[in-house]
Amino acid sequence: MANIIKLAGVSVDADDPCALKAVLEVVRLKLVAGENTEEYSLMSPVTRETVRFSPGNLKALDMEIDRLNRACLVKQNKRPPSRRRLLRY
Repeated sequence: MANIIKLAGVSVDADDPCALKAVLEVVRLKLVAGENTEEYSLMSPVTRETVRFSPGNLKALDMEIDRLNRACLVKQNKRPPSRRRLLRY
């Protein structure tokens, strides 16, 4: 049975690592591009400050995309890259 979730406005099967990876890559691009940026302005009679931040953890998102990429390769009966190749200098 398909486990359909809505992520970034797209319905995707949560049990399909290839489809989920594709959607998370789009989310990552939006996050890097600053599409989800929040801005707050604080004003006083003397100063004005503007604070911008982006909700999200890019490192955790990259780790999840990498995990899903490996799961997708296994699902397609392909061999994921070895750890030895990933740790090249």
